[in-house]
Amino acid sequence: MKIAMSRWFLFSLFALLVQAQDQSGFLSLDCGLPANSSGYREPWTKIDYMSDADYINTGESRSVSSEFTIYERQLWHLRSFPHEIRNCYNISINKGTKYLVRATFLYGNYDGLNNIPKFDLYVGDTLWRTVDDSYYIDIIHVPSTDKLQICLINIDQGIPFISALEFRQLPDYTYPTVSGSLYNYCRLDMGSTTDRQYRFPYDDYDRVWNAYNGDDYTQISTINTLKSDNYYSYNPAAIVMQSAATPKNGSKYLNYSWNSSKESDQFYVYMHFAELEKLQSNQFRGFNITYNGEYWDGPIVPDYLSTTTIYNIKPSVMSSLQHQLSFFPIENSSLPPIINGLEIYLVMEISELETNSGDVDAISNVRSTYGVKKNWQGDPCVPRGYPWSGLNCSFDLVPRIISLNLSSSALKGEISPDIIGLPMLQTLDLSNNYLAGEVPNFLIQLSHLQYLNLDNNNLTGSLPPELTKRQKNGSLTLSIDGNPNLCTLEPCTKMTPERKKSNNNIIIPIVASVGGLLALLIIAAIIYLISKSKKKQQDKNVSSKKDPAKTNTHLGSSLEKRRHQFTYAEVVVMTNNFERILGKGGFGMVYYGVLDDTQVAVKMISPSAVQGYHQFQAEA
Repeated sequence: MKIAMSRWFLFSLFALLVQAQDQSGFLSLDCGLPANSSGYREPWTKIDYMSDADYINTGESRSVSSEFTIYERQLWHLRSFPHEIRNCYNISINKGTKYLVRATFLYGNYDGLNNIPKFDLYVGDTLWRTVDDSYYIDIIHVPSTDKLQICLINIDQGIPFISALEFRQLPDYTYPTVSGSLYNYCRLDMGSTTDRQYRFPYDDYDRVWNAYNGDDYTQISTINTLKSDNYYSYNPAAIVMQSAATPKNGSKYLNYSWNSSKESDQFYVYMHFAELEKLQSNQFRGFNITYNGEYWDGPIVPDYLSTTTIYNIKPSVMSSLQHQLSFFPIENSSLPPIINGLEIYLVMEISELETNSGDVDAISNVRSTYGVKKNWQGDPCVPRGYPWSGLNCSFDLVPRIISLNLSSSALKGEISPDIIGLPMLQTLDLSNNYLAGEVPNFLIQLSHLQYLNLDNNNLTGSLPPELTKRQKNGSLTLSIDGNPNLCTLEPCTKMTPERKKSNNNIIIPIVASVGGLLALLIIAAIIYLISKSKKKQQDKNVSSKKDPAKTNTHLGSSLEKRRHQFTYAEVVVMTNNFERILGKGGFGMVYYGVLDDTQVAVKMISPSAVQGYHQFQAEA
């Protein structure tokens, strides 16, 4: 199927001759324009565009098929998001300022599949629209913070994409609402004589006007210049106001109808009027307006070549799926009603829910400390249900981070103290990384922590006693497997640099009675020689023993005692962390120790004596 784009993208060629007007308050992003590309002035609209690369670090730059380059230049590229469920723009804006925010989508068969994807578009925590075609959508919104987050959400029906993202500041006096933002249902050039679409530079605020002519409409128009009614004008595009719709075939009534998806939908309606004909003394045009049969406003008497805007100051609530505006001439009117421009907006409650600022700072610092490669952009918890990868959040009052999973994320260094800036954490998974150093005491400050996984790292030292206590009383599930240098016995001494270095040595404890260094070495040698001699003698005489079973049992007991193995942790306790050196032998250092109230010597075989170690094992 060949993907076609509706005419709203096309502008008249004579727009090339119109010079750009003031673009202060404009932010125009060409989504997918390569980051190394300089900005440009779009030749038809004269709008200055720049790449969106500074506002998002995910997605891929793609180009539409050549047949779609007949449209505006900002639509030649797009940014697609084949990875991750959520991808968000985080735009810095002025808090409390009224904006028109527009997102544009031109699929343009960029992937050669001829299949337009379907995905969700969020603003803040609110679903803006499910996108399933090529078009633009816009809202009028007053942000309550200095940032606005716009997210594309993959709903497993194709790869999300976006072509352009635009922000236009509006005067504060325009488009007032009791509450909520305004979703553009339609913005119509009524009675258009050109069947074209108009935006900037024809419209100072870059509102997009689409041509509309009903079956029962005819048009009137003028080439004269119009003026606005006063300083607080809505200032619709002059070219829109130079034509108007009026009933044809002598009818006196003019109607416009639309449907809503819910009976509870509320609308604001803005109507722009200007008399385009120089009326004679015996001519008069006046009319009333009804909404679903109920009087709405009037009588309306348009001024000659002067724009007047009529709108409702409270949202209309009709409890109906069908809506109709009707224009009726008043009793003494000799001419039928007219309307030049029509805007209809649906009230949209936008939730600008934000994650707790302390949590945001903490998780941002964690990201910086470890150089996290995950798609962490925008608000960590919002939109609801689509948090940053590896996070879970609660939404009781304000969003709080309650779970952090950074397993298998190639983390290096020590456990970051920034983690304690997430006081509501219930689960923390740092397993399968390269974390080193001790398990920090500050983890005990995470009073809500119920699960801690530190498996398969390079942690050393001992566990904080409070963590061990919480593990024993069942309030904390703790996993520390795969940390060979982490001491888990009680008591457990602190890991020192000397101990860390000695971890690479081969440890062989040799137990013997001591009475001094010289006596120790002599006695150890004698015991070794006697044991060797007895073993050889027993091997020769074993067949002459009266009770071989008893002899074998005795021999096995002796071997078992000689071959008893000690864990590294036991050796640390035995030597009080290798506190006292007795001497240095041919194969390594000899340390003083105590085992079961008996003084012992512990000999540590150095790596350079590996052959001696193998010889000792063979003799043992």
